[in-house]
Amino acid sequence: MKKMRVFLVTAAALAAVVLATVAFTACSAASITATYVNGTVAGNGYGGQDSTVYQLNLYDDGSYEMVETTLIYAYSMNLGTTAVTTYGTFTAGETVDGYTEYTLSEATRVILNSYSLAGGFNIGIDTELTTEYPVELPAETEGEKIYANSAQDVIDKYGASVKVYIGENNTFSFENPNA
Repeated sequence: MKKMRVFLVTAAALAAVVLATVAFTACSAASITATYVNGTVAGNGYGGQDSTVYQLNLYDDGSYEMVETTLIYAYSMNLGTTAVTTYGTFTAGETVDGYTEYTLSEATRVILNSYSLAGGFNIGIDTELTTEYPVELPAETEGEKIYANSAQDVIDKYGASVKVYIGENNTFSFENPNA
């Protein structure tokens, strides 16, 4: 039963990622050339699990969109959901043993939506549209308050440059599988 709940929560997160991607694609002039996924599950301090699903979309104009959706699950319910979408550019590196290293630039835009039925918060930030700062960011520990004083603070927190390693199976990794 517990595995089924985790599966359903993960499936709901993936559906949200797909809907966000379709909505963004409808507004974009560039075309998606490839889509890759990654996912993690980790225990949390509430006796449950955090499930994170990533979807990386690469576009023909050299830009990327990374959607990260995290569900915090415990006490037989979803305690909170955070979706972070970052946009920037990418460069492809060498292919070694079937894996190509890609460098995703620091994000030029971050869209963050986070809510918790248990914690009573609802956060919506778009670094291109939000004009009033400071804004509250999702807490990383119970009772914590984190604030961003500018759009750049949000980008620094969620949109750092990162390397990913893409294989032939439509998945990617944040760790070099050949290391």
